[in-house]
Amino acid sequence: MAEKIENHLTKQLCEAIASLKTLEQISSFLEDVCTISEYKALAQRFEVARLLDEGVKYEDIVEQTGASTATISRVKRCLVYGRDGYELALTNLKKKRNQRRSSRSLRKAKFEKERAERKKAVRENE
Repeated sequence: MAEKIENHLTKQLCEAIASLKTLEQISSFLEDVCTISEYKALAQRFEVARLLDEGVKYEDIVEQTGASTATISRVKRCLVYGRDGYELALTNLKKKRNQRRSSRSLRKAKFEKERAERKKAVRENE
C-alpha cells in the first residue's frame, strides 16, 4: 500500500506462482516457500477477506477464524484501499465455483432425462 514492494524479486515470485498449473503444485510450492505459520496466516487472511466480502461482522469473523481484530482491520483496509488483489481472487473463485455448480446441475439434468427416457422405453416394451 504505502511502501512499494514490487521489484524484480517479487515479479519473479509472481511469475513462479503463475507458472504452476494445479492446486497440488501451488500447495507444494507454498509449503516449501512459507513456514507453516506463514502459510496458515495467508489462508486465514484470505478467509477473513471472503467473510468480509460476504458482509460478516468482525465478532463473527474472530469466532470463525481465530483472527485478531487487527488482522481483520488490515484485511479490510486492503479490500477498501488496496490494489484489488483480494477482490480479483474472490471474484475468480466465485466464478469458478458457480461454473462447477452449473456443470453439476447440467450433468444431473442430463442424467435425469436419460433415466426418464430409459424408463419410458422399458414401459413401452412391456
